[in-house]
Amino acid sequence: MSRKENEMNPIPADPGKPDAPTGSRPSYARQALFIALPVLLIFACAELGARLRERYIPPMPVDVGQGFNPDDRLFVPGAGGMMETNPQKSTSFQHQRFALVKPRDTLRIIALGGSSVNYLDYEFEQMKQDLALALSDRYKDVEIINCGGLSYGSHRLVLIASEIIGYAPDVVLLYTGHNEFEELEQMHLATLSDTKIQRMLTISAFYRFIRDKTAQQRIKNLEQSRAIRDLSASIPDSSRTWLHRFSEDEIRTRMADFEKNLETMIQLCQDNQVPVIIGTVPSKWYRPNLPGTDGERYEAVTSLFEKGQVDEGIKLGRALLREATPRHQSSDLENEIIRAVAHRWALPLADVEAAIIDAEPRGIPGETLFNDHCHLNPAGNEILRRLYQQEILNLVQS
Repeated sequence: MSRKENEMNPIPADPGKPDAPTGSRPSYARQALFIALPVLLIFACAELGARLRERYIPPMPVDVGQGFNPDDRLFVPGAGGMMETNPQKSTSFQHQRFALVKPRDTLRIIALGGSSVNYLDYEFEQMKQDLALALSDRYKDVEIINCGGLSYGSHRLVLIASEIIGYAPDVVLLYTGHNEFEELEQMHLATLSDTKIQRMLTISAFYRFIRDKTAQQRIKNLEQSRAIRDLSASIPDSSRTWLHRFSEDEIRTRMADFEKNLETMIQLCQDNQVPVIIGTVPSKWYRPNLPGTDGERYEAVTSLFEKGQVDEGIKLGRALLREATPRHQSSDLENEIIRAVAHRWALPLADVEAAIIDAEPRGIPGETLFNDHCHLNPAGNEILRRLYQQEILNLVQS
């Protein structure tokens, strides 16, 4: 038979011969399943192990978004109509507890700021006692709610102010100015676009385990860096890593934002008939913590102080601190804005900077009244507390 005839008349299959098996090769779905099953099994074992571990070692509290999300809450409802500090915020804020509905005849004071406010719990307790005694004819109780967040600057404080105004404060204390550049770095590190994904992943105990181990290593590295810095006699803090050095235009923009944020908080309070007391923010002029070339330039100031040329040293130091970038402490730039805002809005001003300068033996902030570059020591905090306390009395008794 010719080829053409074969094509036209194909030979029929032999009925006695079985067809070739159609399932001899596994399907793509089955191949994927064979690959995925071991992976899923490994993950399931890791997840189970992580959950068992959490029975004995609870996961670290994590503030996803680091307070930059507008929907974040500093306080959450607790039992018995009370509000409590959000557990996710426990690493940045003191634990506070107060009634959602303010009791009658109670003076409720809310303090906003960064770590300098966070560390004032002892002074706030003393302030509470002094005010309760001085105002016993007006109030049965005095509450002071500490809303000082570690490394919080004015950007995040605006979000907190918008929340706390709903808790019926009688007075808001505002003390901020050290963290304006620090906060910008944290905003970049917060990866706000990933917060939804981070919250979803947090459901997994294995993810929480990896996250905590990573955080612990970072904390260990920071502690080692701090130990090296504490042992060093040099002024520049080379262990402090900044991701960005700000230009003059960026400094002006940040200071404009600082002023705008202050006025936003003040406007919010005044719209709700809540008085605000604002304070100037002193920082260390004697051996401040400036990284890089700014720290090296500041050595000339220290030299002047050591030679007894105090006035010359103060003049040069204030000028250098004003220009330093980045920095984790206030300067004349921030305090000029604070004074201008207080004047413009007719606010009571607790001039902490002037009081600290007056209290230092040579008028150099940092010689005796600071713990570090921006935090006052107990004697300095007492000065701060007394200034705000007097302004509260002036306000309430007027």
